[in-house]
Amino acid sequence: MSLRSLAAGPNIELYGSFHLAGAELALPVAALQEVVNHPEALTPVPLAPPYLLGLFNLRGTLIPVVDLRQLLNLHAQSTSATRKVAIVETGGVRVGLQFDATGEILRVPRDQVIALATPEGGTPAAIGAVLKLDGGERILQVLAPAVLLGLRDVPHLAQTAPRVSERRAHQGQRRQNVSFKVGGTALALPMDAIQEIIRVPPLQHSPLADEVCIGMLNLRGATIPVLDFGAFLGFARERAEDARADERRIVVLHRNDLHFGLLVDEVASIVAYHDEELLAMPTYGGNAQRALFAGYLAAEGRAGVLLMNATALFDNERIVALAVGHRDLYRNALAQAEQKRGAGARQTLVTFRIGQLIGVRIAQLREVIDYRDDIVSTPGLPEFVRGVLNLRSVLVTVIDVRGMYGMPPYEDLSRAKVLIVEYEREKYGLLVDAVEDIVTLNGAAQLDMPSAFTRGENTRVHNDMHEAVELPGKGTLMLLDPACLCARVAQAAAAV
Repeated sequence: MSLRSLAAGPNIELYGSFHLAGAELALPVAALQEVVNHPEALTPVPLAPPYLLGLFNLRGTLIPVVDLRQLLNLHAQSTSATRKVAIVETGGVRVGLQFDATGEILRVPRDQVIALATPEGGTPAAIGAVLKLDGGERILQVLAPAVLLGLRDVPHLAQTAPRVSERRAHQGQRRQNVSFKVGGTALALPMDAIQEIIRVPPLQHSPLADEVCIGMLNLRGATIPVLDFGAFLGFARERAEDARADERRIVVLHRNDLHFGLLVDEVASIVAYHDEELLAMPTYGGNAQRALFAGYLAAEGRAGVLLMNATALFDNERIVALAVGHRDLYRNALAQAEQKRGAGARQTLVTFRIGQLIGVRIAQLREVIDYRDDIVSTPGLPEFVRGVLNLRSVLVTVIDVRGMYGMPPYEDLSRAKVLIVEYEREKYGLLVDAVEDIVTLNGAAQLDMPSAFTRGENTRVHNDMHEAVELPGKGTLMLLDPACLCARVAQAAAAV
């Protein structure tokens, strides 16, 4: 509800009352922008103080939500199913305060407002006044918004996002990023910052190991320290093995002669965005933590994605020390491996499964999204076309790849992904079982498929796969050409 339209009289002050941990508190209406229902999903923020519960998108502005229990040392747990968030703004700073429930709007005579004086030389208290109501029978403590928002490490967000119409007018090229999950938070890194993404192999012991560096691995001659990214970001991690351990991946970053790997819980997808679509991150705990994040990419109806700043990771003192330490320990081995590989062109592939492991060049993908059940079936199309989905106001034709190649139907769509590609200015989505890894290979490893393999009436799969590569440790990997597949889909649709 909006509160700014309420007006006070010459001797009347307006307050909104709230319930928190069994207590009734009040806030000046002048500092309240509005009160909203508690968001269904909050995005946890790495390296944040414990009372910062997370972030949510409120009409294009990123709002940090603060747990007043921890700030005010109220230890009672909430059992309320109707929690509210009061959006407080003062001095250009906007923060959401979590309450158990709203109370009422109070019109209080000024002589019933008793200000609490700050001791000389003391720190202003979070309770700035008390209200004496009902002849002194009802006493409410009044929170001081300026004091609350001025406390150390309370997030500050003074920047207002431009209107949607303004953002659309200045949209440029979309940027691709790989998103992954750590401690329940969706994070992303720019595609060009990632060398490759691999399954977690047995790690070697590192002489520089600590609570963040959990070991090292040798990747084609390069000795790479592996960091537990959750520990680095301050997330608690269960050390026991769990059912999803096989989904963990190592994201390898490489710049100049420095390498390091980040252990993440799972790789989610490839996301694309315009710069204008990023929401500004709040500042908390100093500039070092804030510098790790480039912004927040909102997602409709669910928690969004925190975009990491790759440059800040490479500038981080702890990461640099580990990367330099491992480089210097094994510099000779790295130099010999580079000399052996030569200076051939390199290519980055995304590997996925449709029964077997297949690869596609990452440059041929626009993005990768989770399978969605809002695909609309369209009559009059080939059976292997599942329908269309609305992807940010663009209709995407979804192709059942298994159906197209005469394979058994999908048994489990919980891990299924849709590879978004473009052909003749139309968007297509290729439904696949799962996305596996992102790997970078030397161009010299590319192989042409034998001509006998691509001829004949029963080679529907192979007509779309003219090339293969040698994948270290996994043998020969066939490469899918999305353009060939989409061309055949367009022809089949025209013939129906």
